[in-house]
Amino acid sequence: KETNIKLFIEIHDMFPMVTGFMNYGQQTIRAARYIGQSFMTTLSHVNRLPVTIQYPYEKLITSERFRGRIHFEFDKCIACEVCVRVCPIDLPVVDWELETNIRKKRLLNY
Repeated sequence: KETNIKLFIEIHDMFPMVTGFMNYGQQTIRAARYIGQSFMTTLSHVNRLPVTIQYPYEKLITSERFRGRIHFEFDKCIACEVCVRVCPIDLPVVDWELETNIRKKRLLNY
């Protein structure tokens, strides 16, 4: 058994071409395994339904316990009341007045 190991080591040291073929074979097997894994992942997604929602035509139904919040900055608000229309529980109340001299809405209270 020891003689076989010594012979293998001598061949290994004497012929770098043999080691190159061995490395090439190992790399080929590894690449084939990675390709197979990615192909199996792709096949596992084939049976799934699409997640995309066509927003203007379909709306996502939020759960009753949804705890999200609307990002609001008082200084940047133009009193367009989009937050009131978008909120699923009709929570925000926007008070504004129309400034006739500049023809814009001014936010009073949110």
